[in-house]
Amino acid sequence: MNPRQRRGVLLMIVAGIGAIAVFFTVVSYVNSLNREMGTYRTALKLTEDVNPYQPITEDMVEEFEVPAKFFDENTFLSDLNEVLDQPGRQAVSSTYLAEGSLLQQSMVIPAPELEAGEREIAIMVDAETGVAGKVGRQSRVDIYATFQASNEEAENCAVRVLTDVEVLEVGQIGSETDDTGATASVVPVTFRLAPQDTLQLTYAEAFSGSLRLGLVSPEGSGDPGGLQFCSEDQTALEAEDSNRGQDQDN
Repeated sequence: MNPRQRRGVLLMIVAGIGAIAVFFTVVSYVNSLNREMGTYRTALKLTEDVNPYQPITEDMVEEFEVPAKFFDENTFLSDLNEVLDQPGRQAVSSTYLAEGSLLQQSMVIPAPELEAGEREIAIMVDAETGVAGKVGRQSRVDIYATFQASNEEAENCAVRVLTDVEVLEVGQIGSETDDTGATASVVPVTFRLAPQDTLQLTYAEAFSGSLRLGLVSPEGSGDPGGLQFCSEDQTALEAEDSNRGQDQDN
């Protein structure tokens, strides 16, 4: 064997040793990743967009493997039946869901079982100011909305949209991003209402600055007072307080 052949054989041996080293390095790295991530759990991923309160069927989702380290059983869904309280009911979306979203508990609710003339509607309410952990299933609430003035001649108003209505369900807390990019904690709250009340609530959710729930006493709602309080009412109230203070000084 001449020197050139010996050099070729030597290079082949070195290349083979390098390939074996790379192989074991990759295997070691993959094993370390598996140890770090742990086992995998199955979540459901949407294969198409879903509008609010529209049915979600088995052919609209696909299984997606999530590392068990990041899988929260109280957050992610692995089966649509997990959100259904009765066999045979249909799962529907609680808000708009984009294709590719991993389904969470708060995103899916059972389809309503309504009597003649009733409408069931879910709205997203700020979890801190709107619910604050005290509103639950079968609570009686008033629903309030705030409207900002659209021009200088109009007034800012707080309006009681609905009075003494029953909460059917309070969903899981989720998150929502507004037009400015700010993220807030929100929770879906479901009501069963007459058609006109449903229309009023839909309008308030779409055009108001904020929605809040006022918990009604179990002993009764009493006199709920006026339906709205606006800038002019605030000005009159401040003037009345000022006059009362002057009278006391005199």
